[in-house]
Amino acid sequence: MSRHLLRSAFFGLAAVMIASSAPVLASDFKWGAYFVDTQDGTKEPAYGIGGGDSEQEAIDNAKKFCEEAGGTACTQAMTYEQCGALATDGKKITWGKAPTKEEAEAGAKNACGSDGCEVLTSDCNAE
Repeated sequence: MSRHLLRSAFFGLAAVMIASSAPVLASDFKWGAYFVDTQDGTKEPAYGIGGGDSEQEAIDNAKKFCEEAGGTACTQAMTYEQCGALATDGKKITWGKAPTKEEAEAGAKNACGSDGCEVLTSDCNAE
């Protein structure tokens, strides 16, 4: 195999690998899910957001992305069909789900019950 063909094959394979590991956000699907590393007590724990055409597909994707983010104790936080959000104060992680991103974020912060609680992430699905 020529050096040019070998190089083309390598870069083609690399592009496929990168594309297949891209996050599957809920914004592209009917269902969304969050997994979070419950052992990580920092303000920015490892988490995964996954989307899918079914609830189980969203769950599987979120778990995979949490583990890929370095989570060692990835636990399902929630699934949602509209919007979801995670909030943390560095000690606990809470979540909210609602028809709008703003309401989901407010629900996550309210569930936290701490002035130091901040929204970690939020997402809405396509439907």
